[in-house]
Amino acid sequence: MSGLPDREELREALLGAAKMICAEQPDVPEPKTARDLDSFSFVQVVLEIENHYDVKLLESLDDFRGESFDDLAEFAIARAGAADAVGS
Repeated sequence: MSGLPDREELREALLGAAKMICAEQPDVPEPKTARDLDSFSFVQVVLEIENHYDVKLLESLDDFRGESFDDLAEFAIARAGAADAVGS
């Protein structure tokens, strides 16, 4: 079973991780959407969520086509649910 919270809580966790990662880098503005992140920061955010919630998402990111942190939260929940179904 996935350790992910509901969509809203996950969206907030993604946004918080993105803000934290961007704040650590000089001259990087606070992200408003997932697409505001460069590829390195985006992967860092995903790894942060993977580590915090003990889920695997990075391998399936090629399929992500969204723009927002809400889109990314929905994608993560769907992927985690699919992984749960395969593991059952």
